[in-house]
Amino acid sequence: MPIKVTSTPHFEKQVKSLKKKYPNVAKDVEPLIDDLEGGALPGERLQRLVSYEAYKVRLPNRDTQRGKSGGYRVIYYVRTAETIYLLEIYAKSEVDNISDTEIIVQILEAIDQDSDDDTSSSE
Repeated sequence: MPIKVTSTPHFEKQVKSLKKKYPNVAKDVEPLIDDLEGGALPGERLQRLVSYEAYKVRLPNRDTQRGKSGGYRVIYYVRTAETIYLLEIYAKSEVDNISDTEIIVQILEAIDQDSDDDTSSSE
């Protein structure tokens, strides 16, 4: 069964905001989406979020030419073996880190979005 990678509305909003300063942000995220759709789970698991399978991955930012260390951080959540949500993206040069609470809120919103999608598709 194919893996569905979905960006949350919050993620889309962040990409749109980053695009003003970094026009290639969407292209920089594409290899990650390809990896996820291919079944890979790159990055490091967020261990403090025990109840959720969430990962943080470092991506290079081709607009800054600083590699992964000065690039983006993307947080994604594995809902099921077939469903992954892109939750957060930020430029490491602009944001130090985000809190576990913020990540959990994004996960819960993604779960609600998934439930709404299931309900509307069965009606």
